[in-house]
Amino acid sequence: MPSVSIIVPVYGVEKYIERCARSLFSQTYPDIEYIFVDDGSPDRSVEILEQVVEYFPQRKPRVTILRKSNEGQSFARRDGIAASHGDFLMFVDSDDWLEPFAVEKLVAAAADADIVTFGFWKEYGKRRKLDLEKDSSVENPRLFVQRLYTYKAYGYLCTKFFRRHTLTDIFTPRYSMHEDIVVSTQALQRAGRIVNLKEGLYHYDRTVPGASTKASRVRRRTFSARNMMDFYLAFRGCDPSPVALVEKELLLRAAWTGMTVNRELFQEYPMLASLAAGVPVTPGLFLSVPEQLLLKLYLKLR
Repeated sequence: MPSVSIIVPVYGVEKYIERCARSLFSQTYPDIEYIFVDDGSPDRSVEILEQVVEYFPQRKPRVTILRKSNEGQSFARRDGIAASHGDFLMFVDSDDWLEPFAVEKLVAAAADADIVTFGFWKEYGKRRKLDLEKDSSVENPRLFVQRLYTYKAYGYLCTKFFRRHTLTDIFTPRYSMHEDIVVSTQALQRAGRIVNLKEGLYHYDRTVPGASTKASRVRRRTFSARNMMDFYLAFRGCDPSPVALVEKELLLRAAWTGMTVNRELFQEYPMLASLAAGVPVTPGLFLSVPEQLLLKLYLKLR
């Protein structure tokens, strides 16, 4: 019976952590290790979590709470991976929750697979919507990776079940925006076989308030571009390289953000303009052909 580690970053979720923790401790699968990473949470989240643990004495010996200073979700997950021991890894956000049979079904589906991707429920309070990976191309690692960058496949870490080797010694993005896509890109290219389980096992709470101001949108897009460029530079010139399949996307998306949102990116990454200018116009990318031509003109004139 393979062991499973569930990694949960915790920050500012005192209203939701009990629901999340109860769903995890109530799983029907027995061999689960729980790694909660307290990312310097400023509220009572950890206190409430500790109270919930007491109601599940059979799970308590397998619960670890890591305490650290706030560095963001990406590094919290990294530290959770480093502290874990399971044959399989999965991630749950602390304001979301799982179906009670989720882990049991995922272990069964992963019998001869390196990654299992699965459906999730978007929860809107009084209504919900089931989202599935409908395209069978997600069972092809190379196609799956390419589809991540055109939003034709989901990059969420929380909707994937990973065999440990796919997440060992990976590059960790600094910023919490599209960090899931960067990590998924690396894991998928290490995977031999992917299974697509067409069932909603995860509940994604869309009622949790989030920032939506213009400043926050600029910040998020800038964070995404930095993650893309850091990922590209970390493996530039490597052979084999996890960025080889998506090099065009990484450079064009970062340059487009520099042109439309934050031109300081061209100062932060002095090579960005010349690298992006050298990318040939290619149909089927996240940027349309007219957008690519517009970007080329901008880069030529700047």
